[in-house]
Amino acid sequence: MAARKRVRNPAPAQPADAPSALAPIRPSATVAEFASAWLGTREPGQRQGDAQRLRAHVLPQLGTRRLRDIVAEDVAEMVRRTLGKKGMEVKTARNAYATFAEFLGAALERGLLTADPRELPAEIWPAAAPVVRPSFTDAEVLALTSDERLDPELRIYASLAFYGGISDAAICHLRMGQWREEFGVDIAAELAAALERWQQQGFQLAYGRPATAQDWLVPRHADVTQPQSEGSLYKSFRRGCVALGIAPRSPHAIRNTFERRSARRAGTAAP
Repeated sequence: MAARKRVRNPAPAQPADAPSALAPIRPSATVAEFASAWLGTREPGQRQGDAQRLRAHVLPQLGTRRLRDIVAEDVAEMVRRTLGKKGMEVKTARNAYATFAEFLGAALERGLLTADPRELPAEIWPAAAPVVRPSFTDAEVLALTSDERLDPELRIYASLAFYGGISDAAICHLRMGQWREEFGVDIAAELAAALERWQQQGFQLAYGRPATAQDWLVPRHADVTQPQSEGSLYKSFRRGCVALGIAPRSPHAIRNTFERRSARRAGTAAP
């Protein structure tokens, strides 16, 4: 019986899609040739996206060119043509360039390029579109703080939010006797006037008795002895918007409106 041959420390089997070492590349290789070899070195999670971006945006333009001949203007022109494609998003073009930049970096490491061609002209990327922050118009603010079709406590809530920038959480815990001390001398004139009227006569007209220092500044409409919750405040605000034909918007839009109005008062923003 023949003795069995022992194999010591057999090499573990490699997954079919595992990255491989970069094979030797001839000095006159084309961009497409190097791309094929380079993609084999990428992690499986990256490989598919990298291959798609190279096939869609780089190889149709530069695939047949010798890699060693690629210069910065070739890379810039590739980016310009990619950006010029119908329906192209800047983010997609940036991702294509980022993959190509990694590809070129690998070529530089292996001495297949004599100079780094990745630097782009500063103006090549379109300016980012300005971010439009949702907010309420001045006319909507006026309606939400003064229109008598809304419950009076809701108008006070809107005044606190739009004129004072007070958060819902803080509004829920404010009592009638606290607002002067809480807001101090920096309180906006519109808010001070609204709260003064509310304390002196508005509360009594709404609930049939004078306000006391312990009353909630924004009480529940159905039970004046109870404070509002953040959830009930926002729901009431949304209903008020609908009642006035105003598109309901998030608490962020309320905060944005306060900040815009404050900046305009300070002379740091356009109306």
